[in-house]
Amino acid sequence: MTERLNVFEIARNVAAVVGMRDIDSLVGNPEPHARAMVVLLNRGCKNMAQMRGTSNQGWIVLTREFAFQTVPGQASYAFPDDYQELVDGTVWNRDTYREARGPLSPTEWQRIKSGLVETTSIAPNFRIRRNVAGTGKAFWVDPVPSQAQDLVIEYVSNQWLTDASQTVFRGRVAADTDLTLFDDDLVEQDLTWRFKQSRGLSFAPELAEFELERDKRFAKDGGLRTIRIGRTPAVGLQGQVPDSGFGGVSV
Repeated sequence: MTERLNVFEIARNVAAVVGMRDIDSLVGNPEPHARAMVVLLNRGCKNMAQMRGTSNQGWIVLTREFAFQTVPGQASYAFPDDYQELVDGTVWNRDTYREARGPLSPTEWQRIKSGLVETTSIAPNFRIRRNVAGTGKAFWVDPVPSQAQDLVIEYVSNQWLTDASQTVFRGRVAADTDLTLFDDDLVEQDLTWRFKQSRGLSFAPELAEFELERDKRFAKDGGLRTIRIGRTPAVGLQGQVPDSGFGGVSV
């Protein structure tokens, strides 16, 4: 296994690249350059954590599954504390084998809840709105469950680093020994251009290199689907390309 660099080691590497004097610590260091490194690390990794693909999927290392059981008479269910965004098309009822419909807009939700027609559906409707018991977000279902059923959701976490033991996840740098969930060199590239920009130095080449590498890695992060154009399509991908008439040529 490749040895990981902690945030302090990444910051020291960047300091060497940009010609800044070496630092002996990062978190809690009153030296302005070190303080700037912490701010920029948080900002850069938070921005990377917000990257989304075509189905609103994020980085694989940030994707989580949230399975819970509904309670009769209860409409809302709090998300985990690290919930950031829902991955589209991943809300399912595992008892009815139906995909839930949503997320509904406020207009659609009020039409269902306040209109004259009562909702009757095998597949529940859902909306994401504020949790009545706190300031976080919650998953709301309609109709209100009349029995316990198992629901599952995939979401993108906002916790992009861990402590040294890799057991405590966080969304902000808290110690020099913290480890990001992203590749070390990618974080280093991001911090390099951000630090140079913050000091009024030329940063365009570093930014271009980082964005190219970031986009390439994100595109390959979950694997690339193979599209076959022959008569034996990949399993589950039937119907993507016709067996005849492709490109206007009949077979």
